[in-house]
Amino acid sequence: MLFSYYKRPLFILTVLYALIIIAFRPWFERRASGDALTLPLYGAEVEGVIKEYPIKYYGLWRLELETASVDSRPLKAGVMAYTGDLGGASLGDTVIFNGDLKKPFSNVVPGNLDWPRYLAARGINAEARAPCLSVKRKAFLPLRGAAAFRRTALSVFDTKLSSEAASVAGGVVIGEKKNISPELKTAFQDSGSMHLLVASGSNVGFVVIVTYFICASLGMKKKYSWPLALVAAGFYVTAAGFDPPLTRAYFMFGSGLAALLIERRPGVFQGLIIACLLILAFEPLALFDAGFQMSFAAAYGLSMGMTLWGERLRFKGLAGILTGLFAVSFFAQAGLYPLMAFYFHKISLMALVSNILLVPASGVIMGLGFLLVFSSKISVLYGFFSFFTQRALDLFILVVRFFAGFSFSAVRVSEPSAWSAAAFFVLVFIFLHAPLFNFKKKPVWAMFALALLLFGCGKFFPPRSGASLFSDGKSAGFLLRAGNGGLFLVGAGLNGAKLSNAVLAAGARELKAILLPSLDEKDSSGLHELSGLVRVRRLLLPYGPLPDGLNCEVKKLSREGTDIIRFWPGDGVVLDGVKVSAQWPCYARGGKKTDGAPGYTGRIEESRMSFVFNLRGIQAEVCAGGGQVFLKNPAFEAGGRFLEAQRGASIEIPFVVKRFF
Repeated sequence: MLFSYYKRPLFILTVLYALIIIAFRPWFERRASGDALTLPLYGAEVEGVIKEYPIKYYGLWRLELETASVDSRPLKAGVMAYTGDLGGASLGDTVIFNGDLKKPFSNVVPGNLDWPRYLAARGINAEARAPCLSVKRKAFLPLRGAAAFRRTALSVFDTKLSSEAASVAGGVVIGEKKNISPELKTAFQDSGSMHLLVASGSNVGFVVIVTYFICASLGMKKKYSWPLALVAAGFYVTAAGFDPPLTRAYFMFGSGLAALLIERRPGVFQGLIIACLLILAFEPLALFDAGFQMSFAAAYGLSMGMTLWGERLRFKGLAGILTGLFAVSFFAQAGLYPLMAFYFHKISLMALVSNILLVPASGVIMGLGFLLVFSSKISVLYGFFSFFTQRALDLFILVVRFFAGFSFSAVRVSEPSAWSAAAFFVLVFIFLHAPLFNFKKKPVWAMFALALLLFGCGKFFPPRSGASLFSDGKSAGFLLRAGNGGLFLVGAGLNGAKLSNAVLAAGARELKAILLPSLDEKDSSGLHELSGLVRVRRLLLPYGPLPDGLNCEVKKLSREGTDIIRFWPGDGVVLDGVKVSAQWPCYARGGKKTDGAPGYTGRIEESRMSFVFNLRGIQAEVCAGGGQVFLKNPAFEAGGRFLEAQRGASIEIPFVVKRFF
């Protein structure tokens, strides 16, 4: 591996194509979504092809379709369908159903999954619900064979293993992790081994090596063994569902095989670039998929790290084995930390250690899983392999829970700024390529200077001021981002974990203040969970008798160092440079503010306070428990601007404030 690899036409072409996808993302999304659907449609007859394996979702089957017609009219569009009866349908089958089509909906809270946006990035702009499906035409033979193998494998695991072991075996062997309990999934995340539940390059490599070994044992020549191994891997990738890590690994093996057949030296880096370009050529929007990004980041770190550092990390005996395993774990995760912080707001501190044991163990699990499936028709071997597979999975899960059990196994982290992420990736690049650098020359020090400059820019340019307005239909929230002044939250009645993700997504790990508009549970039900995930500096709540649950939470927060401030309409306080004042209840009629006639009584069932924030020229009055906001600013139209939270959408409000340096 030399720096000249980055000058090769294929690499430059891939980078340019990725930049084009980023620059013209809306066009690619419109192109992927196909023909426009007029929604909603009720009782529509839909015909389409299933694009992914159906999964069980809250008692219904969920599957992605590419429609061929709607109400007998030719129409190509992406649809996410839900049904109670699949009718035997699977990947690649053409199905027909009668159902209702609507726009995708979810209660969007900043920093959490935006389901409509996620579907749009996959070219899906409609959801359908139907009681049942009927198969019009089955998929072609190879797809049917792969689907049958998948069903057989999952059925064998469910029959011969405990429910917990079966769910893990399904993830490790075939990439099916939908049935894993939330508690066990958290354990895998905290131990840094979640990637083992996703069928990836190691699975493809396992199939290729085993197939090649069998062919070689039968005396077959390489020119026949390698293609057969690739065919077997293709069958496995189809059975596992074409996830980005699988397709990436398959294309890499394919490019390596092609190089061998034309008697060229296969290059891992070239294979990685070819795989990336091929995936983006068929599915450009995969560039924005977390699985795609993390798969290629891990593969890049592993290939560059082991290629350039491998000779320097060779030791004899046990030390060499442990060093090799640690190096694989380290290089695979070197570039993942900003991505994990961005997508999951959590980083495992145990991953480097746990993967030394769990990665080899997952290979054993994979082998036993395949043996269990292939021996299902031989009763003696079936019982033998089911016993050892169950014991191996029990031990595997025990080790996962052991590493996840440490208080420091994983930490919640705020979303890094673009400056910090760029600086981190520059430092990772320097470290991975350190064996190639001459540290006596200027270029490497220029790169260090660039990393420091990027970190400095993140400090020099503070977070942008603004606000988010959101609701789940029962409770509302208003999150104010006051730049260096921190974050302020009005209303804590939504899910506490989602609210904490909103805080972390804003680049912070604490709330300067939570303001409760009333003492009602609908304004504070998420407070307990939220305060356990992020630090709360102050809690502002009105005078009045505290309900038992809220009273216990207030006492707990007070013991933990949170300032408890009680207030009455007209009271004001300056918090970290932001002036906050409590006002009489208000609400909106026709987009205009109206004060509540009875005033504030302090009784839970009667009224909710409003708050006014003054931030360097901008005034935001928050009413209706955080569900309505009136903005005043010279940049707004006369009389100000009125916004109201709506279910299914998060309203982002950018502020243009005066800066003082």
